[in-house]
Amino acid sequence: MVLVLTADGWKLVTASAKGPASDVSVAAGATANIDLAVSANPASIKELIALATVAGLPTGLAIAGISFIGTTTVRIVVFNPTAAAVSVAANSVTATILASAA
Repeated sequence: MVLVLTADGWKLVTASAKGPASDVSVAAGATANIDLAVSANPASIKELIALATVAGLPTGLAIAGISFIGTTTVRIVVFNPTAAAVSVAANSVTATILASAA
């Protein structure tokens, strides 16, 4: 969905992402990377700008960091402060991303 045109002529759009590609186990007191694949056409996306929403993270995990890998992947670093391992099932996490696009 196009939200607005920027001053330099790019569209400000929302895109969705889903992942991880396989199950991820986060040990007690540890961190892990949850990589989400952006489902929009990567050729039309100039830059991933911000993470708007995240859904599907299991109870007990806290978001410790967010980064963008190129225009195709959103990496969410999660921290498990609990006393037991927490598993994130494959393709159970979804996100909405703000991006600039052609």
